[in-house]
Amino acid sequence: MTENGNPVFFSTHLHEDLAHAFEDLRKVREEITEAIRLVEDAAAQSSDKEREAELRSYADIFLGSVDDLEKWITTYEAAVNAKLAGNPLVYERDTYQTLVRILQWDCIDVRQLARWIREMKELTSHIGLNVPYLLHVKQIPTEPIPEDVVKYPVFIMDRQGYCLCGMDLAEIRFIDEVRELMAER
Repeated sequence: MTENGNPVFFSTHLHEDLAHAFEDLRKVREEITEAIRLVEDAAAQSSDKEREAELRSYADIFLGSVDDLEKWITTYEAAVNAKLAGNPLVYERDTYQTLVRILQWDCIDVRQLARWIREMKELTSHIGLNVPYLLHVKQIPTEPIPEDVVKYPVFIMDRQGYCLCGMDLAEIRFIDEVRELMAER
């Protein structure tokens, strides 16, 4: 909890996670609606009038709940989106968590690292910062880079020999491909 009693969320990309949560709630609503149809079909096929009435009353109860669920989904989704839109704290927290992941990268797959760097660039754009302000490339874990490819520029290399290259850290090349490109120059 924060000082004012509000909960603190520890998941990254809360703004995206909540959108998925509302999608999941809509799926639940659809599943309940389908169950209501099945109960109504069973009621229509029942030869026992008492059983038919009972099944219809269950369907009506669930139908009211489904309507309430849709109302609350719509209401809370709008409120959450309004609260998160432009809220720099959410983006600051997500940026910090992405930065931590980058600094703790395990050197296994440079594509994963490149995705995190792209995410961090996107997140920092919402809070008026840029990646070099928060992270220097020399802070990122890397396998030892052979001296013959450093000047390509190769900044980071994973265990399989894939490299994160270029001044914007957006180019991924295998070490042999880097050497071939350097030989062509």
